[in-house]
Amino acid sequence: MPLWNIYHPVGAYTAEEKREMANRISDIYIIPRFYVGVLFHEQPKDSFYMGGEARGDFVRIRLDHFARHIAEDPEWTASWLRKANAAIAPFVQDRGYHFELHVGETPQELWLIDSIHPPRPDTVAEKRWKLENCASPYDPSEG
Repeated sequence: MPLWNIYHPVGAYTAEEKREMANRISDIYIIPRFYVGVLFHEQPKDSFYMGGEARGDFVRIRLDHFARHIAEDPEWTASWLRKANAAIAPFVQDRGYHFELHVGETPQELWLIDSIHPPRPDTVAEKRWKLENCASPYDPSEG
């Protein structure tokens, strides 16, 4: 699961813009769509400081990756970061916000969905999860 936490100024995005950004983010992944979570956190200017100064023009994006790891291959990492940047560009740099993006990666073995260990990449079970867009029990031979 990638979980995107987007910390942004109050009123930066409408509900429709949040939906659009979440869809653009979901579109960059090849994993089951329901794995992709996006949380928006409004931050009042007097609650977000950098270098001791209040900031009302900054967006901080923290991702937690569980399903796939991008740091294993430098070329894949660079390609993925370009895709991520393109997905968020209309909502951050194109609006004049300064921003920072950080990806943390957790071993898949430390991840459950509905008490189920997700299937390994590209297995029969994962393909079923992607098609059905939900988690379901599977036989170990499938995943």
